[in-house]
Amino acid sequence: MVPRGTQHSLLFRVPEVNGDNWFHRVIGMKEYGDVLQSWIRRYRKEWNNDKMHFSVVMLPGYGKGTNNNPDIDPASPTAMSWAWMRESQMKVLELPYTSVVNTIDLGDEKNVHPVDKLPIGIRLALAAEKYTLDKDVVAEGPIFKEVKPLNNTLVVYFKNAHGLKTVDGNAPVGFWISDGSMQWHKAEAKIVGETVVLSNGDIIDPKFVRYAFAGKPDVNLVNSADLPAYPFRTDNEIPIDE
Repeated sequence: MVPRGTQHSLLFRVPEVNGDNWFHRVIGMKEYGDVLQSWIRRYRKEWNNDKMHFSVVMLPGYGKGTNNNPDIDPASPTAMSWAWMRESQMKVLELPYTSVVNTIDLGDEKNVHPVDKLPIGIRLALAAEKYTLDKDVVAEGPIFKEVKPLNNTLVVYFKNAHGLKTVDGNAPVGFWISDGSMQWHKAEAKIVGETVVLSNGDIIDPKFVRYAFAGKPDVNLVNSADLPAYPFRTDNEIPIDE
């Protein structure tokens, strides 16, 4: 987005997810976040406006993998999926005057360009109200803040978590946990206030969490504004495309 009174339209192509090394094809998923930041800095410099706000639309759910591994489990937290690209997109938040419109609850498993754009437009409008019109509105869903161990559970804390709930009234889904072995298991999740408590009977000492970290994950966690929680992971593993 650009400041009020300025009209401008940009097309910024997402790098291809193919080639021998899916992280490094000209600008791969791993580098995308840094390149996006550089692009924003350059654009602000050209417009002589260090406070120009940019809203980035997160890639929605999509169930296909890379050219090397096209047929993946769309709910897997370790598959070579668009989850890694979304993580790079979130790096834009390291810059001031930026926001990311979360679309993890949208999309089509077989179509990278989903037909229904209305929810995305609504969420972009909320970002515009908050960041360019200075209105007091909730424009983001819950964003990961920190995780703390508690006995044999992990307690996940969020920002923007007022009224934390699920859209269907069921327990939160989309959470995976692991111990130091980095073997991932679906977590049993329950909402406690503005936190989510995670456990799995097969994991005595859980250390890491991945949420909605998949090509097309099942998700249902939202805040009082019915905006979805953002994908995240607390480990720093780098996958290898085989």
